[in-house]
Amino acid sequence: MFKEPLRRDPLVVGWALCLLLGATIALTNNTEWRGHLEADRVQTFLGELFLVLVWSVFVLVFLAWLRANWRDMLPSHPKRDDARESGLPFTDQWLSEVRRVEAERRTAAPVPAAPPEPVMSSCRHGVQQDAELPVGQPPVLRALSVSHHIVRPGSPVHVTWCFEHVHDVVVDGKRGYPACGEAQVRIRSTRSVEVIGRNRYAEVPVNTPTVVATAAPPLQPPAGTPAPSVALRVDVAASVGAGASVAARLDALYAAAARRRSRTALLPDGLVGLPPTVGARLGGTTR
Repeated sequence: MFKEPLRRDPLVVGWALCLLLGATIALTNNTEWRGHLEADRVQTFLGELFLVLVWSVFVLVFLAWLRANWRDMLPSHPKRDDARESGLPFTDQWLSEVRRVEAERRTAAPVPAAPPEPVMSSCRHGVQQDAELPVGQPPVLRALSVSHHIVRPGSPVHVTWCFEHVHDVVVDGKRGYPACGEAQVRIRSTRSVEVIGRNRYAEVPVNTPTVVATAAPPLQPPAGTPAPSVALRVDVAASVGAGASVAARLDALYAAAARRRSRTALLPDGLVGLPPTVGARLGGTTR
């Protein structure tokens, strides 16, 4: 219903202008241009703007539908065939007979056919396939390739060639190939593929690069060496024993203290000239 692009559609442009005008009127009715922002005025402005948007969209869609279907709504009248009707009814048959005879005469007249244009086709290498063969012209090789250079014995390879000025191509002893094409050749031993381009004046033999036929060696582990084994082992041991009693530990502590006290006596017993009471006190004193 709308025209592309939308920016050039008169209905869309008019709708945008009407929407802008409605938004301006709603903003003017709810704005004093002084004071502070009031929530009720903002809410009223948004409500009026939403109503303008909804009604304008409805009107836009209706006008677009009306523009697209107004021709179908009008009453249709059959068109008058001015070529067959004339202002004088008694001359209609005479005019139709004259026109019929003239049409038959034009149809019977032979129309000179245009000379057929020569169709020149070329291959992907740019060689004209239907070109005339010059006198004494030998075949000319334009392209020669092979798909694989190393294959298994008995595997096929694709040979691609392109000759110019040839009528027949022989590939690996088989005839009947076109001047530019591709053939499948099976390779059983290391060799090159022979391709011969021929015409009524000469033959040009060419060979592809050598294709090596070899078997892939099997993968075997070295003899005499056992395969490494992987083993995981975890040993966990736990032992719980009864500890020494507290009384035995206290006895050992007291015995060690007594031995230390006996070795650290400051003065020996039996000093000459020292009173016994003083000697007893000095002998019992420790460091």
